[in-house]
Amino acid sequence: MKTIIRTACLLTLVVGITPTPAPAAPFCIQNQVLPPQCIYVDAQECAREAQRQNAQCTPNISQYRLSQRHGEYCVVTSSGAAVCAYADYQTCSTEAQRQRGACMQAQPNRAAREPNPYSPLNGF
Repeated sequence: MKTIIRTACLLTLVVGITPTPAPAAPFCIQNQVLPPQCIYVDAQECAREAQRQNAQCTPNISQYRLSQRHGEYCVVTSSGAAVCAYADYQTCSTEAQRQRGACMQAQPNRAAREPNPYSPLNGF
């Protein structure tokens, strides 16, 4: 009987200590060899570490859904603000450094539907 109780207590202790996965941070460093390391909360810290490791600091794509409404690239700051108004990566990257943020490519918009000239709803 003592063995059963001891085993139950040990099992409860082991299950209670099992680590749960931590949520990913909003910024990641990555390069061609390094898979995304999403452990940075601050974009400036991420940028410094990325430069040190010859990598790029990018926003965590699992936390940001950015649309290509106004530009193909977006600057995301540590506060979570995002501006998607850049046509090329170099301009976005320069602006990200100025704003102490990170640059990422926006997700492409869905393909537009073809207008239906016979539809009563303005061609759609």
